[in-house]
Amino acid sequence: MNQEHIKKRRSAYWSAKKLTAMGVLVALHIVANRLLGIDLTPSLRLTISSSFIMLAGLWFGPVSGALVGGLADLVGCVLDGYAPYLLLTVSPVLMGLLAGLMGPVIRRSKNIFVYGAAIALIGILTSVLYSSWSFSVLYGASFWVYAAPRGLQTAISTVLNTLVVYSLYQSPVTALVSDGEAWKSRRAGLAAAESADRKRGGRQ
Repeated sequence: MNQEHIKKRRSAYWSAKKLTAMGVLVALHIVANRLLGIDLTPSLRLTISSSFIMLAGLWFGPVSGALVGGLADLVGCVLDGYAPYLLLTVSPVLMGLLAGLMGPVIRRSKNIFVYGAAIALIGILTSVLYSSWSFSVLYGASFWVYAAPRGLQTAISTVLNTLVVYSLYQSPVTALVSDGEAWKSRRAGLAAAESADRKRGGRQ
């Protein structure tokens, strides 16, 4: 009976609807990166494509976010005609993973600045720190050669990604793509936060 229950849960977790939505997010990432991106340097690009990786983590959890991030990078490399560099692929994987892990905190708020702070932290950890280190290993240059411009790029992209992620996550699209689970979780988180605020107000 327990094994049957586990099988059902696994089947629900990897439902056709969820896999389709993840595939769409991978496609949106690639389209946004190729058509809406602006090359700042040979190794630096300003784009909103990261929004779709983070949304995968928020909607479907850290594992799915990591998968979308990894697949988006690998497919993008193939379409651009060069072999993936797995050390760099870790960055989008971490991005989706971190967004999923931060999901419970983000869902508790309607404040766009909470989203912005989480997205900024993800950008610093993945783009500024990890990717800069990866490029320094790949090309044998100083870490700071990549970290300095990536700091500026992350600051700009944080604003853009926050607007995209906040707008889509707060919309009914959340209920549509996630069978209502993320929507219910977000509503539950907001209700808990509002209840805590009322209790604090009652003590004053």
